[in-house]
Amino acid sequence: MFIGTTTTVISPCISQCKLDADDNCLGCYRTAAEISDWMRMSEDEQIAISIRCKKEIARCAQDS
Repeated sequence: MFIGTTTTVISPCISQCKLDADDNCLGCYRTAAEISDWMRMSEDEQIAISIRCKKEIARCAQDS
């Protein structure tokens, strides 16, 4: 999944930034805290968030 020479995890951001009432982004499904802390997070934390966000995007796509 993360094969290559880079050690940077790609952000799940899709440039559709809009926070809901709970401070969750309606574009990438990260929380406001996750968005602001992204660059300071460990690679493992970033991977876990990216996986969670991709699952939520897939779930929402099935629901629509």
